[in-house]
Amino acid sequence: MGWVDTLQRALLPAVLVLLVALWLGGGVTEDGTSMDEALELLSLPVLAMAASVWLRALPASRLSRWGMGLALGIAVLVAVQLLPLPEFLWRLPAARAAIAAELAQAGVTAPDFRWSLAPAATEQGLWALLPALACFFAALALDAAARRLLLQVIVGLAAFNVLFAFFQTGLPPDSPLRLYPEADAGFGGLFANTNHQATACIVGMVLAVGLAAELHWRARHADGHAPVVWGYAALAFFFLLATPLSTARAGVAIALPALALVVAMTGVLPGHRIWRSKRALAAALGLCVLVVLGGQAALGWMAVDLAEEQRHLFAEMTFALGRAHAPLGSGVGSFVPVFNAAIPDVMQEAYFVNHAHNEYVQWWLETGVAGMLILLGVLVLLGMVCRRLLRLQGRGPQAILAAAAWVAIVAVLAHSWADYPLRTLSLMATTAALAGVMLGALADAAASRHVDDSSHRH
Repeated sequence: MGWVDTLQRALLPAVLVLLVALWLGGGVTEDGTSMDEALELLSLPVLAMAASVWLRALPASRLSRWGMGLALGIAVLVAVQLLPLPEFLWRLPAARAAIAAELAQAGVTAPDFRWSLAPAATEQGLWALLPALACFFAALALDAAARRLLLQVIVGLAAFNVLFAFFQTGLPPDSPLRLYPEADAGFGGLFANTNHQATACIVGMVLAVGLAAELHWRARHADGHAPVVWGYAALAFFFLLATPLSTARAGVAIALPALALVVAMTGVLPGHRIWRSKRALAAALGLCVLVVLGGQAALGWMAVDLAEEQRHLFAEMTFALGRAHAPLGSGVGSFVPVFNAAIPDVMQEAYFVNHAHNEYVQWWLETGVAGMLILLGVLVLLGMVCRRLLRLQGRGPQAILAAAAWVAIVAVLAHSWADYPLRTLSLMATTAALAGVMLGALADAAASRHVDDSSHRH
């Protein structure tokens, strides 16, 4: 028992070191770099520590166990794709029948009948899951104070990234301090893709609001003052202003609704006070205006994308390819060769498409029906968490932090409809850590409410 307790105490510094390392070196969009490999190896001891803690006792919360099952299910699905299939099953997708015919014409008599069409890329994808798994299981095992500190560190990393982006904009083009000069990263900071800067800003904004609400709740119930609340509020406003600088169209459209949602979900503006206070009613109307403005921005940016961008075309082609490779999918990491083999030569010369710019259709192409079932499980879990949070709205610090983490995850998933933030180690692991915080804090909040209800009955 003693060594397990020691491991649990060491989890927080271990996961913080891993997260900082991931933000410093895991923001590239190229798969399987030497830095990625180093970060994946660094995650192994953290994952082993978290596994040792959970081997002692699984969480009592049903939603937490569900989340752990889904996380392991993703890893198992990717691992299974490396295994061979019977030939009749391998030929089941229509696209594979055509591949087999081409191989036969080329004289290949014994093709590799493994599930994935790109086993080496799928193996890379399996390794790439390790940091996210480590962050998720470690965050889920943390206590309340450690979870709060983890969220504070994520906010600090997002703020540092914005400041670093400002610093980079003042450097000459050939400066060695520019991390991605060949990609013209602009305002990306530590991220090669500036759209991911927008994702980080939205996550930082949402968590800053949640931390402010949580601190205000603790100060109010302790009859104290919390001047730091205004610091968090200013930080959230800073992130909101920085989001458009990333030039991410989807990020601008998501930021305002995310701000309105986190204010509502964390209980900053309780529903029962709206009709009792003119100030609360004005704030509610202001939130509605933010949602409307965000919706209008989304429609406007979608119109620009349809007129000037090709990402919607890439997503449509990827979805069609997914149907051709159903029900198995082409294998995690196989997008580039599969997509390039299917598009016309003229388009290949004009574009290099490394991702579908829509996580959902790319997941559909690479994982098929099994991947869609796991995705459905994730969405159902988030829906059940939302239902619990609405019942606990603003009732305790853990409910507030769980709500903030939930909104941050939803914002990342929303941005994933038009980009690929979960394809970088840093944002994938950060989102996984937020999921662990969300489920752990929600379990504590539900347990605390149960204890309070029991005490009132007695």
